Order: sequence, then structure tokens, then C-alpha cells
Amino acid sequence: MKRFAFTWLLLLGIVAHAQVEDWENPAVLGINKLPYHATLQLPSKEKDCPEIVSLDGQWLFHWSRKPEERPKEFYRLDYDVSQWGKITVPGNWQLQGYGTPIYTNMTYPFQRNRPSVTGEPPKDWTAYENRNPVGSYVTFVDVTKEMLGKNLILHFGGVHSAFYVWVNGQKVGYSQNSMSPAEFDVTKYMRVGRNKLAVEVYRWSDGSYLEDQDMWRLSGIFRSVQLWVRPLVHIADYKVEAIPNADFSKFTVKAKISVCNTGKKTAKGMLAQMLIGCAELNGASINPKHRNVTNCRIPKLRAGDTISVELTIDLGKPHLWSAEKPWLYPYTVELLGMKDSKNDEHFDYHLGVKRVECVGEVFKINGKNVKLRGVNRHDHHPVTGRYVDDATYEQDVRLMKQANINFLRTSHYPDREYLYELCDRWGIYVMDEANQESHGYGYANHEMGEDPDWKDAHVDRAVSLVQRDKNHPSVIFWSLGNEGGVGPNMKAMRDAVVALDTTRLPFCDTDRSQSDIYDDGYLSPSRLEVEAKKVTDRPFMMREYAHAMGNSMGNLQEYWDVIYADSSICGVAIWDWVDQGLKPTPRPSRGEGSLDSSSADNGNPTPNPSQGEGSLNSSSADKGNPTPLPSGGVGGGYLYGGDFGDKPNDGAFCINGLIAPDRKPHPHYYEVQHVYQPLTFEWDDETYRIVNRDCFTDPDEYDISCSNQVYGTETVRNVEARLREDKPWADKGFAVAREQFVLQSWNFPTTLEGKPAKVEKTANGMKVHTRQGVITIDKTGAVGSWVVDGKEMLCGPLEPYFWKPENDNQHAAHFAERLAAWKDAAQNRTVKSLRIETGETCVKVVAEMQLPVGADLTLTYSFNDEGKMLVDMDYRPTATDIPLIPKFGMRMRLPTDMTDIEYYGRGPWENYPDRKRSAFLGLYKMPLNEFETEYIHPQDNGNRCDVRWFQLSARPAGALSERSGERTINYQLSTIRIIGCQPLCIRAWDYGEEDLETAKHPHEIQRGRFVNLNIDLNVHGVGGIDTWGQRTLPQYTIDGTKPYRYAFILDCRSSAK
Repeated sequence: MKRFAFTWLLLLGIVAHAQVEDWENPAVLGINKLPYHATLQLPSKEKDCPEIVSLDGQWLFHWSRKPEERPKEFYRLDYDVSQWGKITVPGNWQLQGYGTPIYTNMTYPFQRNRPSVTGEPPKDWTAYENRNPVGSYVTFVDVTKEMLGKNLILHFGGVHSAFYVWVNGQKVGYSQNSMSPAEFDVTKYMRVGRNKLAVEVYRWSDGSYLEDQDMWRLSGIFRSVQLWVRPLVHIADYKVEAIPNADFSKFTVKAKISVCNTGKKTAKGMLAQMLIGCAELNGASINPKHRNVTNCRIPKLRAGDTISVELTIDLGKPHLWSAEKPWLYPYTVELLGMKDSKNDEHFDYHLGVKRVECVGEVFKINGKNVKLRGVNRHDHHPVTGRYVDDATYEQDVRLMKQANINFLRTSHYPDREYLYELCDRWGIYVMDEANQESHGYGYANHEMGEDPDWKDAHVDRAVSLVQRDKNHPSVIFWSLGNEGGVGPNMKAMRDAVVALDTTRLPFCDTDRSQSDIYDDGYLSPSRLEVEAKKVTDRPFMMREYAHAMGNSMGNLQEYWDVIYADSSICGVAIWDWVDQGLKPTPRPSRGEGSLDSSSADNGNPTPNPSQGEGSLNSSSADKGNPTPLPSGGVGGGYLYGGDFGDKPNDGAFCINGLIAPDRKPHPHYYEVQHVYQPLTFEWDDETYRIVNRDCFTDPDEYDISCSNQVYGTETVRNVEARLREDKPWADKGFAVAREQFVLQSWNFPTTLEGKPAKVEKTANGMKVHTRQGVITIDKTGAVGSWVVDGKEMLCGPLEPYFWKPENDNQHAAHFAERLAAWKDAAQNRTVKSLRIETGETCVKVVAEMQLPVGADLTLTYSFNDEGKMLVDMDYRPTATDIPLIPKFGMRMRLPTDMTDIEYYGRGPWENYPDRKRSAFLGLYKMPLNEFETEYIHPQDNGNRCDVRWFQLSARPAGALSERSGERTINYQLSTIRIIGCQPLCIRAWDYGEEDLETAKHPHEIQRGRFVNLNIDLNVHGVGGIDTWGQRTLPQYTIDGTKPYRYAFILDCRSSAK
């Protein structure tokens, strides 16, 4: 008998051990979750909604390295959490000092073995020691007697990745699907007074296999938590559609309102009602007092039942919603008690009248062939991570509108609801994307797309997407996800979407059979032109293109020349919007689960090297102590993959936005603004022609102006289209379109005027004597010294130089390897002869050279007695296998005080041969540190194209500037001016190329030893297709097998002005 009992107990133990956890079971998507439903109240009005109680703020928190180390009974009422640390909700625990942020593109950060997330990964991976960390959250909620008489719903806006909920020690439920809301009815668990709410969050779950997006892998309660206090009989959901007729002469509003009775008695005598206001644009209504009403009586509703009622109303000619003119009709959905109004319910929202359709291979909105000028966007904040506040959302949409972006893809999951409200109001078309990506199994993989065990998980993510956002007029596509599977599971997602909504188009990038739009990504402009013509059954799109990593976005205009020429290409979306850089963050508060007092005072405890950077030793893990974050080690800059010791990681591949993490636009933002502009201008014989790229806005709705600017001998005409009135996203007078035309070209000099300088041969080369000073040309053919008024102007020689550091776009295309012959080509030159030639206005020193790549080079220096120098460089290839030249020109290094810049050329922002359309000719002034572009990942930067002249100035130590009335006095300025004999490319930094190439962050660049000045005829373009192999378009490169010649004049002075 004892032997049988022992065997039975052993079997029970084995069964218990083998039991699959909910968070490693794809069949368990939630426990006791309420059905998904629409956003009931406009997010901007939630703070005024009496039903919503915010639970955001400071919660008690404990972090554990792995599930078995978590405080398993922390939810109990008698469990002491008073010594725990605190954490801010919403937020990610890794950015509040707990655990390690991990950045990977497509590699799962745990051992891939679905559905398990706790298998043993490589020992150097972060997940080896931190095997699915768990965050334990506790807060307390006060509930009144009046509240307890209502229906209490606990709402989580987003929790990554899976979580359990307890109230007052009782288990409420479980959820996964990180980017969609989860709701639980907690009425029966609450009591009058103080209530304990406990939430246990797992970093990874089986759901993580469908959340393999290219982003920081962060965890925790990262969106708001709310307690909804609702009438026992209330609106459970509603769907509102505004459907125009064929010729848009009238429209019909259809509303389906679901009402549920959570009470214990039959409810009687209710009225479901909808009130629709008149159209409004930018918040101004055409008739704010008028409202159309439609309603339906609900005689009775039994306890526990839900009923759906349908309301319909026909209205006259609509003001159509579009991104250009986002006309909205405000409405209120109400549930009224016929006899008792104390439990009435009202929700405010808005609708937009539009039609989205494919007519053959043409995509149309409201009957027009709209072009989608798009961008992809991650929800990212440099301090709060996955939580983005309202002000940042507003800044993002404002900057998008100002950049003429009209299309946003929510890559690759639903964003917080407020973003959609902004897109509704300010006018942005939205591709709303399901939280589904399994890229770690490969693009268009069959493992996840065909496995029937994962069908429900796929469908759940589609349903949650559509149900929440179905009432937003800005949404025009439902995307089934990104870079995921192909097969039956994708069909099931599409079927679910279409069953819920037919007014938008389903989109799928991996399984084209399930998409109304044919998608391809990262095609070159020429391939886009070819591939789009092959597709004749539906519109063509590139959901991702123009990978904006670092110094990038070349050849953007070439794309749009193709797009505008082909009616079947409906649009494209840049990858992507914002650099996903993170800031080092403050340590959490002290107490158990936080830093001890000594380490907290230091602000940055030392990682335990035996466990890997950023990991915890067992003693601190047992206490839930936070992982130290880097602080100060990056010069206050931004961190990217690997900076936290996270493994695996994809380095700076997350730094690929149009704007920096702090929302400061990069130079390529302005190129997008220009190429995406709704009006383009053509000039011919004193008249200009306007090409309107908009569909619903006439050019005469803008203020269009022309102005001429004269710069020396050059005259340019600037044409602008400006807003006539204030918009939510820009003030009156904001320029939405600009163009520049050269009416009279710059008169480039070709020779030096004056009298010849004196030259003498020396043992080491030549010395040139002028009235300003002495210039030395050494045996290498370089200008090794230039003394002006007793001051040495050179810290490094003026000499040929053909190298430039690569940028991020060029690294995977093996720029440095393919063009390596040029890195030291100038330094390894052979001087065949150095001779003097005398003329009437100048004396010349001619250096004949050979370059090791297989080319002859002639450098001719001409000097007049005023101290001016004309430099002429003539390149003649002798070999036929010379690689592309990184840049063609010369370099010199100047004293560190030469930091005031003035130039006439393209600006004010950085520009390159393949990215200069937005940079207009003008006279610009700025300090050296503003001339540079500081990228988070250091790379080539700061070029200015088509420079006519360029000047660097320095004030001696102690020099002053005085202002008296309108008179400015500058004391003793040293200047060096470069005047092009043809347009020049100029780059100026306070560091060398060698410093840039060895740095991984800006603070690592060794600065301040000299000013590095490159004076070039041309420079290799930045490229603009992708960052993993595509090269810069040939027309923006420098063919090493062709001859080149250029010249410029140098004038160096020290004089009073």
C-alpha cells in the first residue's frame, strides 16, 4: 500500500512538472478577458470622462531574473511588499533600472524553440542568465460604495509580453498580445475601501514568437492602466460607418451599438441613440448647433445578455474626409434610461466620409488616384521607451504634416489610440498593422504561417486590431502584420478582417494572395519601374523603401519620378521615422527591489563581470535589484544595440530615422519635405507652371510668391506656396512647397589677377614670397606651410586627398573594401617633377605626380604677390581597372580657432550630390559645430554642394565684438577664403577622418586638434535604397577611369574689419 502511494505521488509530480505554462502555450491567448471592442471615448476627452479612473503612477515593483525566482505569492493580501522599490506605470522596466534592454532586428533574443522561451541559449546571450525575467507589480485602488454598485472593468492599454492579474488575492485572469488592450471584469473581486491589485508580467511568452519586430525588446506595463466604472447596463461596443453613394451626392451613416447587462436584473425601457453634428475642419464647424438624431428603443434586456441595435440615417452631400481636408462629423453615442438618467452613458467620437477602393490596378480615395507619400513609424521615446506621451505624438504628426507626409504605417503593431485621433483630425492616411511578425523564422516563412496550433494566435491579433480602431476615419488599410508567415494562418487573418470590416483594404506583405495591394520592398528606382509594370491585377506599393539609416536618403527624387509616371503605383513608405536611440536613465528609488544606498549614491553600480555586462549576480537577483544602465559613458548621447551589454544585438541598425530620438530633424528630413511637396514648379521664359500633386486642394488655396535674390553675379528666383491660414500642425505662412531657379549664373573665376609672387628653390622644395607672407611647397607637391602676417595657417598640408569615411548605407555594400585603393593613394603618390613657370600675373609651381592606382596627376599652384593662390588639379587615368573614387579633391588642416563659417552655396543643412534638391543656393553663416551633422553612429557628414565660395574665420584670443546701435565692430579677424573656379563640395570638421572611422559614438571622436577642411570637385553620394548591399546610383559616383580637372583660389588674410 505504501509502495502504491509513493508511485502515485511520483506520477503526480511528473504530471505537474510536465504541465505547460500558459505563457508557453499558443492555445492560451487569455483567461477571463473581455471581448475586444472599439475605443469608446476619444482619447483627448478621456480625462473628462467620469467613468474612467486612471491607475497610472508609481507602483511597487520587484524584478526576478527567471520565473522560478519570482515571489510566487506576492498577490496575497498578507504578503509584505512595503520594502519593494517603485516603478513608473506606464513604462518599461529596463529603462527604470531593471534588467537589460536588448535590440535585435530579427533574431529572437531567447533560444528559438517554439512555443518555449526558456530553453538554454548561447552562454554569452543576455537570456542565458536572465531566463525570461518576471516583473511583479503591486498598487492599491480605493473603491467607494457607489463604485461597487457599478460594473468595474480593469483596462490595460499594453503589457509586454504576458501577464496575470489578481485583485485582493484572487486570480482574475491572464493575457498576451502585447500591443492591444486587455480588459477584465473585476466587479466581484473588489470591496469598499483599499483594494490590492497585483500584476505578474513575463518578459517573453509564446506570443513573443509573433512579436519579432525590429525594435528594442522592452518589457512591462508600458501603456496606461485604467479602472472603468460603468453602469451595470452599458455600451459594450459600437461601430459607425459613413458610406457615400456612387457620385458622392449624399451619404448614409450606419451604427451598430452593442449593449450588455452585467447586472442581476432585467433592464427595461432604454434608448440607444446617436447624435451627429455638422461637418468641421480644423475644429471649426459649419453649424455647431445643428445635430441629426437617430435612435432605437430597447424594451428590455435580461441579466447577462448582450443585444446589438442598428441605427441608420441618410444625410445630404458630404464634406469628404481626406488627408488634405480632414472633414469630420462629431457624434455622440448614448444609452439612455427612459425613466432614470443617473446611469445614462455618453461617448463622443467623430466620423469621416470617404471611400477607399481599388479600381483595377489603380488605388483610389474618394474617386481620386491618390499617391501615398509615406513613412513607417515605431512607437519610441528615448527615455520612456515603448510609452509615447501625447505631446510627443503631437510633435511627430506635426513634423510629418510639415514634411508633406500623408501616409503612416504603424510599423509593426497598433499604436496608442491618441495617435489615430491626431491622424483623423490633422489628416494622415494610416495603414494600421497587426502585432504579427515572425521574421526570426524567415521572411514569408511556412513554420508560423502554416502551423495550425498558431492559427488562433494569428487571428487574435487581427481581430484586436480591427475591433479597437474600426471607427477611425484615417485608417485605410488593415495590415496583417510584417515579415511573418505565408499560408493558411494568413488567410484566416484576412478572413477575420473582412468579416469585421469591408470599408478598408486588407494588406499583407508576405502572402500576396491575401492582399488587395501588391507589395514589394527596397527596390531601386529602375527596378520599381519594371516590377510595377508587371503587376496588372491590383495597385503596387513599396511598404518600405529608402532605408534612412544615418547619412542617407539619396536618389529620392528618382523614386518619385517613377511613381508619378505610373498610375498603378499607389505609394511608398520610408523606413523609418525616428532613430530608436535610448538615453541612460535615472536609477529607481531605494528599497528592496532597488539599489542599495551606496550604489544609489554613486548612481551607477558596477556590473558583475562574471555574469556578463548588464547582468545581475544571484544575491542581487534574489532581492530584485535593478541592472545598472550605462550613464555618462556615452557623453550624454544616445545608446543603441550592444551598449547595454545586450546579446544578441544588431548594433546601430535601429538608428534609421528621419528625425533624432529627441525629434530634431536630420538633414534628409528636409529632402523628404521637398520631394514630397504637393506642388512642383517649372520655370520657362519668365512664366512658371504649377504641377499639382494633390487631389482635393487647388493651388489657388495657397499664397504663391516669387522673389529674386542676387548673390554677386548670380541671380536666383525662389518660388513658394504658403498656407493662407493657421492649421493645427503649422501657422499661417508656413511654406508647403518651394523651388529655386537660377536666372543668371555665377561668374566663376579662371585666373589670378595682379603681379607674380617671388619663388625660390630650396633643398626641400619651393618657397613663395608674397606681401602677406611665405608659402612652402615641399617635395611631395603639397603646400606644407602657409605663414600669413607671421601666423602659421596650416596644421596639416594642403594636398590631394581622395578618401572619405563610409556612411551606414555604404558599409554593407563594402564601400571601404571596394574603394580601399584610394585610402592612401594620395599619400603614396610619386612626384616625377617639381618646376617653376613664370607668367605676367602669377608664378606657377607645377608638380607632376603618379598615383599608385594607375593615374597621372598634375598639381599647378599659381601665386600673385597679394598672397592669393590658385590650385589646379588635373587627373588622367592610365589604367582601366581603377575603382570608384570616394571623393575627388584636396584636404588641409587649419588652426583650431578657425570656427566661424560663411559660404555661398547649397544649404543651410548638409547636402550631397544625390540629396541636394531641398538645399537652396544662399549665403549662410554658422559656427563649425553647426556645419557638422552629428549622427548617433559616427560617419561621413557635413558636406555642402555647389559652393561658389567658402570662408573660415578666427578671432584671436581676447578679441571682442561690440554692438553700438546698428554698428558692429569686429577686432582683428583671421580668414581663409576658398573661391571655386567651378562649383565645389566642402566639408569641415574639428577632427580627422581617422577619428571618425574608429568611433562608435560621437563622444569617442577626438576633437580640437585642428580644423579639417576638404575642398572637392565631387564626392560619392550617400545612397538611398537600402543598408545591406545596394550601392549608390552610378550617376552619383566618381568613375576612377575617367579624367577630372578642377581649380579653386585660396585667399588667406589677417586684417581688421
